[in-house]
Amino acid sequence: VHGCELTRYTRPPRLLPEAIVCALGERIARALAHAHRRGIVHRDLKPGNVLIDLPTGRLKLADFGIAGIADAARTRTGVVLGTPRYMAPEQMEGSHAVDHRSDIYSLGVVLYEMLTGEVPAGHFDPPSKKVEVDVRLDHVVLRSLAQEPQRRYQHASDVKTDVEFISRTAR
Repeated sequence: VHGCELTRYTRPPRLLPEAIVCALGERIARALAHAHRRGIVHRDLKPGNVLIDLPTGRLKLADFGIAGIADAARTRTGVVLGTPRYMAPEQMEGSHAVDHRSDIYSLGVVLYEMLTGEVPAGHFDPPSKKVEVDVRLDHVVLRSLAQEPQRRYQHASDVKTDVEFISRTAR
């Protein structure tokens, strides 16, 4: 697959400009929405699994090696797979309740990292408290990172819509 990993651009001290974070966030959310519509949960979304083809600007999600069908009856309870720093709480617990909202949590981690250069852990400040970014992005990131799946965005397409709106109406 052509492209370089997003990790190449998210390592401190390099921070991506807000407009680029929004553009990448929209594309990642669009790709997740596409997978989710087909019943696929990625389960390991992280910058290392996002590839960017620099000449074309195309973005691809990679490594669907632990992806699962979005059907709780087919998920084994007690099996923890993924990259811990990017995993949703229910995924860390090995819960059978892992679904597309777990990917939305991981997207929130990726957005936070692209904006601040840090992975959120424990108690953390909203992105706008750490770097100069549009405070409306705080809502998107924090809602994506809600501990309870029912409090998160319910669809990746909704994350895409909100980030797209912020991008279009940037000051």
